[in-house]
Amino acid sequence: MSDNVAHALAGAGGGIISMAVTYPLITVNTRLQVQRKKDSTSYAGNMDALRKILSTEGIAGLFSGLESALFGAAVTNGVYYYFFEAVKAAFERASKRKNMSTVESMVSGAVAGAMTCIITNPIWVVNTRLTVKQKNLDNEQEETPTTVQAFAEIIKEDGVLALWQGIIPALILVINPIIQYTAFEQLKNKVERFRKL
Repeated sequence: MSDNVAHALAGAGGGIISMAVTYPLITVNTRLQVQRKKDSTSYAGNMDALRKILSTEGIAGLFSGLESALFGAAVTNGVYYYFFEAVKAAFERASKRKNMSTVESMVSGAVAGAMTCIITNPIWVVNTRLTVKQKNLDNEQEETPTTVQAFAEIIKEDGVLALWQGIIPALILVINPIIQYTAFEQLKNKVERFRKL
């Protein structure tokens, strides 16, 4: 197994675990962010949102959209680490050095981040729609759509391009992991050099 694949699998596994553990907080956060009206059903804050979700939707309400989120976390982390490591390996082969320069690290992060955005944006659009869809326990007939059903519904109602809503800001925000992983790689190189002293 290549290093890129090993890093991709490790990243995917880590993403799945962290997403599963924190998902109820993500649900509360997302619902608060998208609420528009202020009435008796509105959330007054984090704890109020938590109580209302539990009382109207049950524990399942805190995990609405989890299936797509786990898939999204796995794909997002897997794609990012795969492309980062692939570009890093190409730079190392071309330069015959073990460590990337700052510019090479930034390019690796930019490619990995851009590819992650382009490939995974549809997953996160579907996930957001599923997360904010509120189910009423009083209406037992209402079924929460599956990830595949939500995906098909978006395409049918809004068109294929709707799956890439928000892609431009997401591509601009690629700068965040570029800075993070550039700093990581450069600090790691300094620590490795220091340990050899």
